[in-house]
Amino acid sequence: MSDYVELPPSVRKRFYEPVVLLDALRSVYLMDHRVSEPDLESASGKSSEQTYYSFLNKLAQICDSESKQPLGKTVTAIVVLDYGSIEYRLASNQRSTRELDTVKEYLTGILQLLADAREDELNDKAFTARLLSDILERVLAFNRPRIEGYLDSLSDEGRIDFCINSSAADGTSDGKAVAEALRSLVPHINAARSAPRIKSDEFARHSAVLLETIHSHYERCLEEYMRNKTRSNSSIADSPWGEVRHAVGRLLSYYIAIKVIISARKSWPQIFANFEVTWIPSSEPSTDPPVIRRTANGILSRMGRNKETIEAYQRHAKSLQAFGLDDRIRQRASPGRFRPIVHAEVNLLASVLRDQAVAEAEGDDPVRFFDEAAFGRYVGTSKPTCLLCRFYFAAHPSGVRCRESHGNLYYNWRAPDVAVAEGPDAARQRLDILESMIKDVRAETSRAIRERSYPRRKHDSRDTPTNPLWSTQRGSSVRGGNDDDDLASMMGQVNLDSASTRGWNDSMSSRETTPEGHVSAADDDDEDPEDGGARL
Repeated sequence: MSDYVELPPSVRKRFYEPVVLLDALRSVYLMDHRVSEPDLESASGKSSEQTYYSFLNKLAQICDSESKQPLGKTVTAIVVLDYGSIEYRLASNQRSTRELDTVKEYLTGILQLLADAREDELNDKAFTARLLSDILERVLAFNRPRIEGYLDSLSDEGRIDFCINSSAADGTSDGKAVAEALRSLVPHINAARSAPRIKSDEFARHSAVLLETIHSHYERCLEEYMRNKTRSNSSIADSPWGEVRHAVGRLLSYYIAIKVIISARKSWPQIFANFEVTWIPSSEPSTDPPVIRRTANGILSRMGRNKETIEAYQRHAKSLQAFGLDDRIRQRASPGRFRPIVHAEVNLLASVLRDQAVAEAEGDDPVRFFDEAAFGRYVGTSKPTCLLCRFYFAAHPSGVRCRESHGNLYYNWRAPDVAVAEGPDAARQRLDILESMIKDVRAETSRAIRERSYPRRKHDSRDTPTNPLWSTQRGSSVRGGNDDDDLASMMGQVNLDSASTRGWNDSMSSRETTPEGHVSAADDDDEDPEDGGARL
């Protein structure tokens, strides 16, 4: 007899059918909508709660060291628990126990550096500058695989050279300043890329200088100019400006992350004293594909008699099938492709709630999130949550909050296991959550069919760094939002017909065209593979 409560086959079928259909539709549509861009954050108006949430997200970010890994391998979630002593508990999508031990040692070292700093030293600018430099180099060395991806994104296919030449040729003083700023990055990019594999310290030093150079130019000229270059009403495009803007913003986000973490040390010294870093194991991928219908028509018939949705599908079925919609459904439900995992933030939530239930049953001191009275209960993540994690947290009765979603879907997702020992109430709660999610996914699938679009982000991380402590762009205003860590601008779109990108696009290799005439992008810089877990 299994130690875990199996999900009824009917529930698995009703859950995964619309999930697989929606993801197959996504792969056909593969288009971005233009989004409104809020200004970057200013120093005023940021609550202590928002800053604390950002701190947790930044801690998770500096532990998420690899991109484009199967199942979003290193995507990380973290909570701070208070038992009288402080526990930083983390989870990753698919790290081994050895890899999790390495993360624990790395994060403990950074937190200990902060713990060892005296209060008077933290008020000394020279000391905090050295502290920032020390932590930044550790972070860059640990995150070398991801950082190298950003450096490659800048250099590959002549992207940064294109942007230098384009801005220099536009005949404006702003363009000239941007060309000079981008040109100043090139030697540092080349130095970091040429650092020997065995010399992580050398790589970190060159990368740190690059980040400092980006920081010196970002507010002055880069951000506004690049944002304007990537604004358009057009669909997704592999513009060099879009890729350069994204890579520059993500690199700068590490510099800002360290500033946020140091600020947290000043604001909440109690969580840097008498602390321990722990981890929970990553879940095992399931290898048992659900028995689902393998055609869009079959799945829609099970979703209910929504006349509008069925008619919308029938009107466009021929064009959708021309792009292999049913084949894509069958591929996703095959044993080689279907291997769902429990995403890090969901796994971590289950771990904490399980410990809370055990403590309550045994009459022990309760397991509490740090300063629940002020901050509530929050799980920080290295990336905005995926669509299914968003639905899961929204349906969960615990009321624990998570980072706002980027809206991207990953069909290789599953709910946490429920042990028989946890009792029938735990199994019932999981069923109730999944039933709620089934309604949400069906509604999203129906919307995608009716509107013939899937509002996804090309990158699952922001193109501009977010800063809860001070403005990243001069003159910015405070804008509200559900993701308090990510009030930065979302990815702007690039007009494929604009003069600034026409030469670039003509030189690119041909791409698959969607039924709507949009081009589909190749693998995204920060996007984990199609079978992967949550994204940055």
